Amino acid sequence: MSLSGPLSSRHVRIALGCASLLGGMVPAIAQQPAQGVQSQQVAVSILAGPLENALLALGRQTDLRLVYRSEITAGKTTAGVTGSLTPSAALSRLLSGTGISHRMTGNTVTLEAGTSAAGMPDPADDTTLKPIVLRDGEGRPADAPYETAGSTSYISSEQIERFRGSSAGDVFKNTPGVISANNHNGGAVNVNIRGLQGQNRVRVAIDGTQQTTTTWRGYAGVDDRTYIDPDLIGGVSISKGPSGGAAGAGVNGGVVGIRTLNAKDIVEDGKQYGGRIKIGAQDNTTSDFTINSLVQQTDQAEFFDFTNGNGSVALATVQDNFDLVIAAARRYRGNYFAGSKGPTTYRYDNRDWPLSYTKPDEEVWNTSSESTSFLAKGTIHIDDDQSIELGYVHYEAEYGEAMSSLLFTQPETFRQAPLSNVTTDTFTSRYRYNPDDMVDLKVNAWMSIVDQMDMSTGLAFYLPPWVTPVNTPPGDDPRYAMTHTYGGDISNTSKFDTDYGSVSANYGVSYLLEDIDARPYRSRTYANTLGVLMTPSVGSRSIASAFTQAEWEATDWLKFNAGLRYDHYWLKDDGVTPDTTVRNRDGGRLNPSIGATIEPLDGLQFYALYAEGVRPPTMRETMGSDGNVRPTPDLKPEVAENWEIGVNLSKDGLITGSDSARLKLSYFNNNYTDYISRVSTQGMPPPPPGMPNYSFTFDNLKKARFSGVEVSASYDLGFLFAEGSLTYYTNYEFCRTLSTCSDTTVNMDYAANHMPPEIMKRLTIGTRLFEDKLQAGIRITQAGARMSPVTQGARMYTGMWVPYTTVDAFATYKITENLTFDLQAENLTDRFYIDALDGWNPAPGRTIRASLTAKF
Repeated sequence: MSLSGPLSSRHVRIALGCASLLGGMVPAIAQQPAQGVQSQQVAVSILAGPLENALLALGRQTDLRLVYRSEITAGKTTAGVTGSLTPSAALSRLLSGTGISHRMTGNTVTLEAGTSAAGMPDPADDTTLKPIVLRDGEGRPADAPYETAGSTSYISSEQIERFRGSSAGDVFKNTPGVISANNHNGGAVNVNIRGLQGQNRVRVAIDGTQQTTTTWRGYAGVDDRTYIDPDLIGGVSISKGPSGGAAGAGVNGGVVGIRTLNAKDIVEDGKQYGGRIKIGAQDNTTSDFTINSLVQQTDQAEFFDFTNGNGSVALATVQDNFDLVIAAARRYRGNYFAGSKGPTTYRYDNRDWPLSYTKPDEEVWNTSSESTSFLAKGTIHIDDDQSIELGYVHYEAEYGEAMSSLLFTQPETFRQAPLSNVTTDTFTSRYRYNPDDMVDLKVNAWMSIVDQMDMSTGLAFYLPPWVTPVNTPPGDDPRYAMTHTYGGDISNTSKFDTDYGSVSANYGVSYLLEDIDARPYRSRTYANTLGVLMTPSVGSRSIASAFTQAEWEATDWLKFNAGLRYDHYWLKDDGVTPDTTVRNRDGGRLNPSIGATIEPLDGLQFYALYAEGVRPPTMRETMGSDGNVRPTPDLKPEVAENWEIGVNLSKDGLITGSDSARLKLSYFNNNYTDYISRVSTQGMPPPPPGMPNYSFTFDNLKKARFSGVEVSASYDLGFLFAEGSLTYYTNYEFCRTLSTCSDTTVNMDYAANHMPPEIMKRLTIGTRLFEDKLQAGIRITQAGARMSPVTQGARMYTGMWVPYTTVDAFATYKITENLTFDLQAENLTDRFYIDALDGWNPAPGRTIRASLTAKF
């Protein structure tokens, strides 16, 4: 079967309409003059060293927009600056003795070389060179985790390009404590953070929105799925555990913030217009396949036949008063092939069991994916103090997936199933008003629509060569669902000085409404059977939150953080045939946080923090659903009580004058009271009359606990660089009651499929050669055994893996300033293995990818 298909006309009209709206609005606003000056004093602390690094630091600590050419700062140093002074004065001190002058218009500053002592140069002799623009003090977001008291991570677009991987979830493979589960089954991002996964425990926010949908996966539990094309990602920030701000409402596992492309990601420094074109191809895949096939292919598609590959184009402009970017991406990958070398069984109860019914070198069914994406985003700078951003992201895909029962029950049911599909539309609007340090007002509103069809695969013996009643085709039934999610938030940040130190406070409110609709379907074994009627969750979930977070810098080496948020939730069951008379449920909780940071030396921090968070029960856990569970409307919310201690190191010039070192080491102890778990109904009172007597229900465990160590580190010497990460879980337990704790998950709970490896290690080593035109290196990954042993009952529905080591390689060559060639080898040693938390599908074997990126 080929995976080609046009975009639906409805979504094309939406995309073109948004692009026209953005394109039509910004030119009119562009005619407005910019206003405003930087006159208030701010706290600045910049070390002596390379001038380029100092200017980057100044951009982070002030609202200056610096425009200059990198040649004029090359090789220059500065004595640094510390104190409370105006941004202009701070800049003047940094430039003292460098021979560089500056001119200021509002908060935009142009640096110039070779000016005389008499003052500004004649415009005819303007020596302003190619500019670098630092907007809104963004600085280097990749450094933020090493300056933050808490477990945070950042994934840059460069890191995404370096190891693109076979699936969108591969972008998380360098991040400690984070795994995208079921990465090769379903074509989505499904994030696990420190053992928490599913049922809205982790929020994946695209440009501040929630696009995630909860999808039932049979024996494997549920997935929280988010869809995004890697070519449209500008960066990914990750906060582990309870989080502040609007995105942290109703979440106890963490927040993954995906930022889509901005205009400045595309437009080169100093230019007003720019574009980027990417094309790529890969091997180790099929060109097509046949639905319900029982014979796996052995012939791969040719590398350069362009059957499997990707392409994207982005066009953008950066003007004085507006930015605009429009981008589109398309990618196709057939079923991939498994590796050839490695163990194919695991040991359990003195017996060898198959890891998968797919054998080494075979086609891995149900792993294909074809997607089309579109993005339009425009920012209007009304003046120096105000801006409005409007955005639209469209994604649609057709992909292979299989219910767990199809993957592990018996070989005769294992086959290529019909494809599933999804379409998402996300709309965002953001307003910002930042006239001074006391007012940094942000007002956001957004909406996302997820329209999906997941195939429920029939568990049938199917032997088409023999036509008998038993060999009737399997009963594969589509499950249709549509989710509309609406959200908005208002927040402000105030910064001020006191006699006892500087204070920064962020405070605001947010609201989210998730409206879930789905069609009943039948779960059938064969196509000619009636099957069992399944009624998915239908209803709404809403969360309102009020939050505040403050930081007090008592001295230049000591600061304290404290926060308070109140989350309130409402659940409403709109199912046609409810299994319980309870239609509505609500509740709320006040959640505090507190932390302290000591910085005895510049760039070296020691921190400790404590944070609480609440995760309300979901529709699926409380009301009617298609999960074959007895409804439990009186479930309590899941409460996190986490504490953490750690060390941050962020140092430039550690050994040589141009090297840089980053280190984050943390120990976490995460405790969850009233942890929600699927349990057996055996021994429970019978259900009320009229309610089916299902074998399972959801219940609150007394507590669950995970503790461990995480390390993230990098060292860059210029021609040589290294990055590494480590996750090691030191302890865990699940307690049905305070006196009945166990080192295994509760029997029949979904958490058996959420337990990550006890230890996961990664090391990347690379080099830069030929005046940095060539970058090349390798990544080594080692994954240990599952953190918790699997019980006999759980083994039947839990995807297994054995410890594995893989090697990936990359090379990037800059052919010209605007043309780059990338070559990557995934699974270089062609290992046959099951990725951690990836069910029963083997990971791709050796896969070569080549791509060409042109900028103009």
